[in-house]
Amino acid sequence: MATSKGCAYMELIGLVCPALALVGCYAGLGLPLAMLIGLRGLWAAALTPLLATSVIGISATVAGWVGFRWSLLPPVIVALIIAAGIVVVRGLSGSRGTVCFPARHRWWTWGVAAVAGIVLAVAAGSVIGRPEALSQTFDNIFHLNAIRYALDTGDVSPLAIGRMTSFEATPQFYPTGWHSTAALVVQLSGSSILAAVNAQTIIIAAVIWPLGAILLSRVLIGTTPAVIVAAGVVAVSVPAFPLLMMDYGVLYPYQLALALLPATLAVTACLLGIGDRGSVTPGYWGLLLVGALPGIVIAHPGGFVGWMALSLPMVLAFAAELWRRAPGRGIRAWIVAMLLAYAILGILLLRVLRPPLSTRGWPTVTDLPTAAMRALMVQVGYPSAAWLVGLSVLIGLAWVLREQSSRGFVVAGIWLVGATLFVVVSAVIWQTLRDALTGSWYNNWPRLASLFVIALVPLAALGIARTAEAVHTILRRMAVPAYGRFAVGVLATVLAVPAFASQALPDAEQQAAESFALGADSPLLSVDELTLLKRLDKHVPTGAVVAGNPYTGTSLAFAIANRRVLMPHVLMESAPDVDVINENLDDAARVPQVCEAVDRLGVGYVLDFGEREVHGGSHPLPGLQGLSGSTAVRLVDSEGYARLYEVVACG
Repeated sequence: MATSKGCAYMELIGLVCPALALVGCYAGLGLPLAMLIGLRGLWAAALTPLLATSVIGISATVAGWVGFRWSLLPPVIVALIIAAGIVVVRGLSGSRGTVCFPARHRWWTWGVAAVAGIVLAVAAGSVIGRPEALSQTFDNIFHLNAIRYALDTGDVSPLAIGRMTSFEATPQFYPTGWHSTAALVVQLSGSSILAAVNAQTIIIAAVIWPLGAILLSRVLIGTTPAVIVAAGVVAVSVPAFPLLMMDYGVLYPYQLALALLPATLAVTACLLGIGDRGSVTPGYWGLLLVGALPGIVIAHPGGFVGWMALSLPMVLAFAAELWRRAPGRGIRAWIVAMLLAYAILGILLLRVLRPPLSTRGWPTVTDLPTAAMRALMVQVGYPSAAWLVGLSVLIGLAWVLREQSSRGFVVAGIWLVGATLFVVVSAVIWQTLRDALTGSWYNNWPRLASLFVIALVPLAALGIARTAEAVHTILRRMAVPAYGRFAVGVLATVLAVPAFASQALPDAEQQAAESFALGADSPLLSVDELTLLKRLDKHVPTGAVVAGNPYTGTSLAFAIANRRVLMPHVLMESAPDVDVINENLDDAARVPQVCEAVDRLGVGYVLDFGEREVHGGSHPLPGLQGLSGSTAVRLVDSEGYARLYEVVACG
């Protein structure tokens, strides 16, 4: 087992090129903006991917509107325009300040971020296994083909990707921040779509997430080394994020949105005076938040709604402070009016951003006591509990009650919001209440299990950090020299990482890796099916359309072999010609409408991957079954039971 894992890690070196392309893309688009704004150090590093995603999302939308083909050029143009705007605004305002944490702790920051990144990179790499591994899950059909669609059409606008699954011209919004970034990685690195996706997934898990978690904890708790270490330890110890979003779904865009969420919350905290905003004004943080929010919205609206939910305690703390300082009843009346307006706007946004009712039917999975216990034990997403993190949360609550600080109550409130949402979606049987609170996340417990991880990091980090600081104080009173206290701190850090991470992470890695395993009977694509797809270009000319049952994975001929398919996804808005082919192609000689449909749609080939479907269901297409005995097609190639046929009945 150790040898096979070692070989797998060596194979993953093949992801270096697309990973560097992604990092370069983020750095080139986001870092100059962060520096111009005045961010330095950890602030600049954590905000760079967020600002870059905003630039990519805005440019993808604008490029789609004006008919500009998608490439690196539109984001560069948008970044330059934004940069010019920043220079003008800062010049007119006379602002020259910078935002950074004390330089004396920078080595702790970068050291902890590096260790956390390595742990998470190894975990994510262990799950993926191979550079061109693919998630054997339902949603992956859409995500991979959407990248190919963007590359082929040159349009990755949120209003364009929906056309891939619809034969109508009516645009439907779909968040494309993740897909447009992946398309750039393919273009810049020359890698395959699969390699680009896997590299992007590892960077999100191992770079964006830990940087954001450390930043949020430092803003809300403090800037001591204990806080930095504690945040890094917690960030690698609860596999419900980032691993669960690689395993379930697969929910790549939502994973990106959640990874960007901590940095967005950190900016929000500074805007509302909860965090240490330094010498800059609230208006500075307001403009920064305006620049950050498009990134999280266009990555996935679920991340934006998560920001609304987890920032609620900050808003309430801000309102409470305004109330305390208010000089009279008139000001307090304005505060109440603003809170009501905030509540109404929030409710309206929840209704607008809520997905269709037909997609919100996920059931509860347990009862209330069990769900509450899982939240307390941090047994979310996977069977193994991260109980040391759960203990840290309880210790954090104790410290909050002892300190009685506004920031402490905000940290506890963020945890409470996340825990409540997780318990409600998991166990509340009153559907109206459940749908009102968790419908924006499809009433889907894995999504809220991942959001809960973001919510608990600051409180667990507070529990660990304050306890460590108390021990440090005791050692100092005992006249232990500075080097002795430092040694104790280093030893505690070295022991804490494996102690915390070993509780839930190994089992989660093993379970999540099953979603990427490639075998003879893999749910989406088997070894034989993937092998056939990789040589499809030898038989199918460019421009020809390939029919097949998408439930069996045939539609991935589009993403993997770069050949057009009749049905790029399972959830398609069908059309009469498509229905005719799917129902009658095997009997084309006796159904004249078949050849008419074949000619109009350009269908020249059929993939037959048998009857095994990605979800284990049964959605047969009669016209595409039993083709071995049909005169409408001839066998061109096969690998095991996977077959490629050419349509010959229509001349």
